[in-house]
Amino acid sequence: MFGQQAKTERFETVRALHARNMEETRNVSTHVLKMKSHMDQLERLGSPYPLDLAIDLILNSFPKSYDTFIVKYNMNGWDKPISELHEMLKTAEKNIPRKTPQVLMIWEGQVKKKKQGKNSKGKPQAGKGKGKKAPQNPPPKKKEKVAKDDI
Repeated sequence: MFGQQAKTERFETVRALHARNMEETRNVSTHVLKMKSHMDQLERLGSPYPLDLAIDLILNSFPKSYDTFIVKYNMNGWDKPISELHEMLKTAEKNIPRKTPQVLMIWEGQVKKKKQGKNSKGKPQAGKGKGKKAPQNPPPKKKEKVAKDDI
């Protein structure tokens, strides 16, 4: 009975470990510590991950912005324990530009109409404001010149 519970717990821990991916806006420290806690849980259950596989899982869970760090880590052939990798990642995090999510704000309340402004002489400005323009009367038709002896 207890063997079945341990197997189920191991399965759930491995699933959580492999499904864990860091989001671009998250903190690298909390991400690595969470993954480390999953690996420690597997070790307590008698199924420890080898160090190189654990490092690969951690590095694979990072977003694209960490690709240069990952390439540098692999090219230099570093075999560091998870605690040293954690420190290196915290340092690298400071150098990675963050994309801040865009936030749209909506103001509550009514739309206020702009008041008609006044010019420097205190007279209302013409043409300002959003009202309808007053219809202009067409100019009167010109009268034809009439000769004196015309009827």
